[in-house]
Amino acid sequence: MEGSAAKYQLKQVNGEPVFRVGLFRNQEHVDFKVMGKFSLQDETGADLVKKISSDLKWRVKIKDSKPGKEQFFLVIFDSFSKEVAEQQLKKVKALDDSAELKVLGGENYVQNRKISTNTKYIITAGKYSTEMAARKAFKKFQPEFIPYVEKEQLREPQGSLEAFDAEYDKSAEVANVLRIVPEDINTKIKVFGVRSFNDILQKDYFDDLVYNGVLEFRFDIQGRLMAISEVPLETYLKRVLFSEAGPSLPLDYYKSLAIVARSEAMARVNHEQLGDPFDYDNIGKTLRYFGADFDEEMIDKAVEETRGEVFFAKDVILDTPFHLICGGHTEDSAVPGEKGEEVLFKGKYDWHTVPDDFTTLQDELMVRKWIHSRPDTWSNLKGRSLPPSLERVKKYFRWEMNYSRKELEELIRKKTGEDIGILFEVIPLQRGRSGRLKEVELIGSLKNYRIRGQLNIREALAYDYLPSSCFIVEGELDDTGTPISFTFVGAGQGHGIGMCKTGAAVMAMEGKNSKEILEHYFESCDIKSIYKD
Repeated sequence: MEGSAAKYQLKQVNGEPVFRVGLFRNQEHVDFKVMGKFSLQDETGADLVKKISSDLKWRVKIKDSKPGKEQFFLVIFDSFSKEVAEQQLKKVKALDDSAELKVLGGENYVQNRKISTNTKYIITAGKYSTEMAARKAFKKFQPEFIPYVEKEQLREPQGSLEAFDAEYDKSAEVANVLRIVPEDINTKIKVFGVRSFNDILQKDYFDDLVYNGVLEFRFDIQGRLMAISEVPLETYLKRVLFSEAGPSLPLDYYKSLAIVARSEAMARVNHEQLGDPFDYDNIGKTLRYFGADFDEEMIDKAVEETRGEVFFAKDVILDTPFHLICGGHTEDSAVPGEKGEEVLFKGKYDWHTVPDDFTTLQDELMVRKWIHSRPDTWSNLKGRSLPPSLERVKKYFRWEMNYSRKELEELIRKKTGEDIGILFEVIPLQRGRSGRLKEVELIGSLKNYRIRGQLNIREALAYDYLPSSCFIVEGELDDTGTPISFTFVGAGQGHGIGMCKTGAAVMAMEGKNSKEILEHYFESCDIKSIYKD
């Protein structure tokens, strides 16, 4: 990862880049069934059992294992400009001498043909045994920088896996990695009873999941079973579109989302999931990739009609973000480091025209009026006839979340590691173009504490995350003027940058084509296929 930019020959199938997507971890065994012919292979691709045709369930289980070891570090700053990153490195080193500059990404090739350059520079610091220890070190670099946590593997987990059918007629044993490889990429693999745990409800859930492509089993860092889906780009996108948007939406909406999602996936090659044996996870930092069984003709058509199409600026594929619902106004693109670099995508009012009442959402009085109103925007779904996938989104156009003061104080202690004592007030310090908060100050009886970055703010003030950082805070006071509870009243869900999925869907429902939708959210659309010279 260190040194100058690298050249990557991306793994490919039929000329398409192949992605590895982390699906789940922490399983003792997994039962699966393949809906077509398949082989069992080891990590090198050598066949263990060839050309299996079976209607039976199979089980893969741990025979023995040893956990691995990982450590955490902070990314203090990131940029696509080496010059800007080197300038910032001097400042970071003054705060922590362990800081160093590392290079991610590089020149990406498919079948010896260069398709993009995505060299990115990150400044890292520290070595921590736990993620919480790394988070507690944030304050050393604040308020100048907005750190985030990454990890690296010090020792790989190891062990042996056993796979066998329900009649124990066929079986295989292998060290470390087992791959289920269907003969046809469209063959479905059903996985039964995958266990997950809900931290908030403190409850186990068990789900049956369906995937296409290669399914790989290996050990997670704890020495338990994890699974990875390995699929070519266009197949990957079909599942991404269904996971991100759901069924029964217009073709032009799916086409616009396909181009945006494909651009994001290709722009982030070798940037994501540091310390993991896959490229992207299935939810969270990157594109959603759920295990639902689906058959949606419009999604298939949208991916096929936009095959390979991405946003380009010269030879760089642009990272085109999107979010669930903007609440009526999108946010400026999150420029790496926020210093010395141009904003690629400017936030804008999500409608034909901008009303005079809401021209400057950095103003606290205007933001308060904005949040307490329901203006005409494409993401305001009131009064519209909607498919279920959009009906569920209505609640995020304007939302409220309420906490007792003690409940919120405990959340802040848990999320930040800071004991501020009695929380008196949450003060907005800086807002972006959409009214989303970039910095707040918590006023406490023991200390005041500042939080920078929209995601950090959303995480610190909720059990999971606040829907967005476009909010105002209303408090209920006791007779002495001490807060009893806090109510967050907000607009939108997500970071607000780039394409508003809800607004784009409504634009398509109103007859806008995919080009018009993309030009609204990204203004300048230089779209080309990665499969053509």
